[in-house]
Amino acid sequence: MSDTSKSNLQDFFAIKDGEMQSMERKEIKVNENLSFLLTRLDNRYYATSNTCTHYGAKLSESPMTSEGRVICKWHGACFDLKTGDIEDAPALDRLRTFDVSVRDGGVYVKISQEELENPRLLPKCVKHNPESKETVVILGGGASGSGAAQRLREEGFDGRIRIVSRENYYPIDRIKITKQLGIDNVNSILLRPKEFWDNLDIEFLLNTDVVNVDPKAKTVTLAQGQVWSFDHLILATGGWPRKFGWEGENLKNIFTIRTVDDNQKVSKAIEAFTKTTQRKPNLVVVGSSFIGMELVAAANEKANTTVIGQDRVPLANVLGPVVGDAMKRRHESKGVKFVLDAKVTGFKHKDSDTSAVGSVAVEGRDSVPADIVILAVGVAPQTSYLEKSGLPLAKDKSLLVDRYFKVQGSDSIYATGDIATFTNRLTGKQMRIEHWAHAENTGRTVATNIVKKKSVEFNFVPFFWTVLFGATLRYCGFAKSFDRVIVQGETSDIEKMSFVAYYTKNNNVLAISSYMKDPIVSHCAELLRLGKMPTASEIDSGVNPLEIPLIEI
Repeated sequence: MSDTSKSNLQDFFAIKDGEMQSMERKEIKVNENLSFLLTRLDNRYYATSNTCTHYGAKLSESPMTSEGRVICKWHGACFDLKTGDIEDAPALDRLRTFDVSVRDGGVYVKISQEELENPRLLPKCVKHNPESKETVVILGGGASGSGAAQRLREEGFDGRIRIVSRENYYPIDRIKITKQLGIDNVNSILLRPKEFWDNLDIEFLLNTDVVNVDPKAKTVTLAQGQVWSFDHLILATGGWPRKFGWEGENLKNIFTIRTVDDNQKVSKAIEAFTKTTQRKPNLVVVGSSFIGMELVAAANEKANTTVIGQDRVPLANVLGPVVGDAMKRRHESKGVKFVLDAKVTGFKHKDSDTSAVGSVAVEGRDSVPADIVILAVGVAPQTSYLEKSGLPLAKDKSLLVDRYFKVQGSDSIYATGDIATFTNRLTGKQMRIEHWAHAENTGRTVATNIVKKKSVEFNFVPFFWTVLFGATLRYCGFAKSFDRVIVQGETSDIEKMSFVAYYTKNNNVLAISSYMKDPIVSHCAELLRLGKMPTASEIDSGVNPLEIPLIEI
């Protein structure tokens, strides 16, 4: 059954029957601006909207499996082309579907201009049934918590859903906080407006911290003293920026960045300094991770930017030295400076203002001039409220969970996203992942397990991306360590940079990154999920992963 409205329909001739083979797709142009996607699977035709509901990538150019699962080439969102349903985050909405008929040797699709112009559909959800006494409490209003709440309603949960968030706004597209400075209006980055959550009868208590969880009593205690009872509890409080207690760390104009307020403080500090001094500030980011590299790219036009990192090559521990150096040189071409293989020892104040930062002290080096500093040295799990709970915590204070993201030893408490340490099904190793889509997908998984009252294993392949000076680097898989990186493509010429890199260990390909090589990462993510990723030896011998069909068994 399609979701095409009965008004303003036209029976549009798409192709001749037999023109497409099974497992083929085609973008069908209705006019210069409007199109839809026609797919043939097992000798049946399906028609859907052709743009990913996350950021709008064309699905006709994205990988597809034999069962009609399409994987967005940009950010890894997945949909079922038979039903239009979401299968993997970061997509929030379904695809539209259209009725298809075959007659007189042709394939016809019932379409309307209105629906082609609005290619995304809200998910099918239930609302709260006042007679239901079952309650899910979610601690954390980020990607994972909001993803779980929406999924609960998608799966038919009609009980009470209550969310506590320490932030004072509804769930946001948090990845934008480090990719663009000067977010003046939080509404511009909300994942959903308040009305969406109200319509699903999902209750939010904002600007509130949790101080205790009692697993035996099945209660949570809030900072203002309220005590909430739960039948199911989802811990989704995420990470919080690390600090190391450096000397001078509390000087004015030293920031961490996690919230919209943090983003605005940095932007206002830049504007205030420029207005007062009539020059660009020296902005130093401590940390050469993805967040650090994103921040200097975002600030580069308004400030003189420098990255201080402890590694010899930025991002090398994740992307390898060749790719890391390529990213460094691209930043340098835009004017970013680097102080690497460096150990920060503290911060010094200005001579003219002893309350404000003036430089960053580096062991064995000259101090680095700094009018503004952003600390981007990682995040730690926000789990201090669990100290008296008796729940099992790892050394880094994350929660130990099983394959279903249920907290070990509990029958009603789950942990998701940044604060969950789990065993990766591909490597058998314990890990904790701080990626946006991972947080959403773990939230969706536990919601399904709560509603269906069954154990659905988490089997998603990690997928993340970073935007640096307008270009996107994509990555799938997980390689905490690797013994070799196979790089194919151009990494030397920053103007022609285009490559794919395979991270291998013991001849197994554990992860893949790419730059200007779509859709290789999305395709490889699915090969990893299906257990069909070629070995390092096969990559060396010329095997192209894009030529391996995504056949589901």
